Amino acid sequence: MTVSSKRSRALLAALALAPENRVARQTLAAMLWPDRSESQAKASLRQELSALRRVLGEVLESDASCVCLCPDSGLQTDIWDIREDRPSGQVMDLFRGDPLEDLDLASEPFEEWLAEQRRALRAHLTDIAESGLDVAARKGDWSEIERLVEPLLRMDPLNEKAIGGLMRVADAKGRKHDALELFETHARKLQADYQAEPSIELTALRDEIAANRLAPVMDRGHRPEAAIFERPPVLLLGFENLGGGEEDNALALGLAQEVRTSLCYWRWFPVIGPEAVGWKTAHEIDLRRDAAALGAAYAVSGSLRRAGQRVRISVNLSSVTDGSVLWSQHFDGTIEDVFDFEEQVSRSIVAQIEPEVARAEASRIAQRRPADLSSWQLMLRAGDSERRGGEGYGTRETNEEQKRLVAQVLEKDPDHSRAWSWLAKCHWRETLMGWVADRDAAMNASIDASQRALDINPTDWEARAYRALTLLFGRWDHDPAEFHAAEAVRLNPSSAMARHGYGCVLENAGNPEAALEQLNAVFRLDPNHPNTAGVLGDISTCNVMLARHDEAVQAARRMLALAPGYSRGLQRAASAFALAGEDGLAREAVEKLFAAQPDFSEDYVRSTYPFREAEHLEMLVDGLRRAGAFR
Repeated sequence: MTVSSKRSRALLAALALAPENRVARQTLAAMLWPDRSESQAKASLRQELSALRRVLGEVLESDASCVCLCPDSGLQTDIWDIREDRPSGQVMDLFRGDPLEDLDLASEPFEEWLAEQRRALRAHLTDIAESGLDVAARKGDWSEIERLVEPLLRMDPLNEKAIGGLMRVADAKGRKHDALELFETHARKLQADYQAEPSIELTALRDEIAANRLAPVMDRGHRPEAAIFERPPVLLLGFENLGGGEEDNALALGLAQEVRTSLCYWRWFPVIGPEAVGWKTAHEIDLRRDAAALGAAYAVSGSLRRAGQRVRISVNLSSVTDGSVLWSQHFDGTIEDVFDFEEQVSRSIVAQIEPEVARAEASRIAQRRPADLSSWQLMLRAGDSERRGGEGYGTRETNEEQKRLVAQVLEKDPDHSRAWSWLAKCHWRETLMGWVADRDAAMNASIDASQRALDINPTDWEARAYRALTLLFGRWDHDPAEFHAAEAVRLNPSSAMARHGYGCVLENAGNPEAALEQLNAVFRLDPNHPNTAGVLGDISTCNVMLARHDEAVQAARRMLALAPGYSRGLQRAASAFALAGEDGLAREAVEKLFAAQPDFSEDYVRSTYPFREAEHLEMLVDGLRRAGAFR
């Protein structure tokens, strides 16, 4: 069977690479037909799906909101054809060219998506090949090393795992001179192109070959210096002043100090301060050599440029292993109040770095499939599962997966406070979303888990945040909920999640103005907050409470564009649309609501929205009634 349509191939690729092979209709329509109106793009998507079914048969499933690959269709893809029992070399043979090289579609959103997917696939394949090189070197399987080196060097001619593999093969075959020449050629290339030097590991390998005493291959990223850390440390470097003035030097120094202070709230990964490298910047050190010598796995670097009162700050998060940039962002502002500006930027940096490090570690762990995962590795997998759940509060399936993972953590370590707070979150979500029959039992389990976390560690800000939410949604106990939510923000003011929780509590306690202050802070801290749809739902409802109907409708529209199948958001949106007189939008939201939550009822609303003020609950109910949501 041949799929000739460029858009059909693009559609299949999007489904094959998506979590659970599922993509929202609206996302596909916008990606593949960006130059058409929403209704035209959706009509074109229906036609493309019909054409695909004629060619491939019943391999696709779809409903009002999503399209997915049918799990029982027998359709197989080689995109992620990677199994534990499949040798690395065989996996690499599947990708002789550039990943996804036969996809070509004149659509800017699709081209951006394609570039990101190719980057991710190259990184994934690189990890597979490098892990295979470690195994092959330990076994002395020189032919397998040669087989893996070729695709690695094709993707990155300066890949040091590949260079090291070729050096080992040459030495094993009695060609020491060739092995040392490989190193020198690589070193000259690095110096000429990047003014950098070979890594500590490759230099040590050169010395061992020269001394005729090869040591066992170290696993990627492992160094004796790093053994003191259970978790991969992050090195904070000094911020570079691109302006050159003394005043700007003071601003750059102050910013680095603020970031270090904010990182003190962040306890999930160890942090090495800039004093460890003498407050040097990224351009004053060899990142892979000097950061590696400190045992760091990741490095945060930045620069500052000022023009009058305007300032631009650029920040990068890099992997020490290969020097690749994992995350980069600019922050623009003024220095009319320099201390407020530094504090705001530093918290935004920290809020966005943390999930990127967690994502990188979760990806590395998932690809290596260690036989016995440690507690923190299991927690990283729980975080990865949460991201795969999508917008809003995720899916029932990913929530259950997270419960299983944290249960494994608690089997290993019954006093793991973060696992207890995560368990509280899972029970709270399943109650809120109606995923369990006995809501009272689930919410009580959430309350008990949050209390257990705080008994172990009273300064655990996540436990405080979920204690607040469980007291709010489980017992409608507003004052203690507000206390714990405020404590969560005090303990970690850089956390977008803590701000969201505090805003949610304030909203339900009848203080929408204060709630909006916290909710808007979420996007200043993290523009890519994983529960953006949930925050927008709260913002919409707060604006309804303040009779700001235009703002409420705007937030509801943004929310549904992000998460058209998010039932809790659809409830808020339908009410906001109806109260604003947007009857057509309200009816459309109600239809989507019943597709996502067929058993939705007024009783559900009255039992799950813990407004302190009766008038606010009646306002929500009135809007839903006008929208036709109670059938």
